[in-house]
Amino acid sequence: MTEATKDSDLNISADAEALLISIGVDALRQACETGRSYGLCAVKVTNEKAFLKGLVQQLKHEDEDGSTPVHHLFDQAVTQMLEDGDEGIEEEEDD
Repeated sequence: MTEATKDSDLNISADAEALLISIGVDALRQACETGRSYGLCAVKVTNEKAFLKGLVQQLKHEDEDGSTPVHHLFDQAVTQMLEDGDEGIEEEEDD
């Protein structure tokens, strides 16, 4: 994966050792400012540095059970993989 720049689009890839997710701050700002179809109210990023700091804090924020928004993202992706019958994963049967 090449290093992300300020104007890099969302990039999701994997190698043998890691899942890699990156997005340039311009693309992230645009996505957040135009994300109305996802239920966001109208927003405008007024300070990129403060915005990024706050977004990272929210992505790391733990619920009472220790889960974060990122954990929920992975849960949704795995659930969809199971529903789609993707290879490399199967649901365990209860004993």
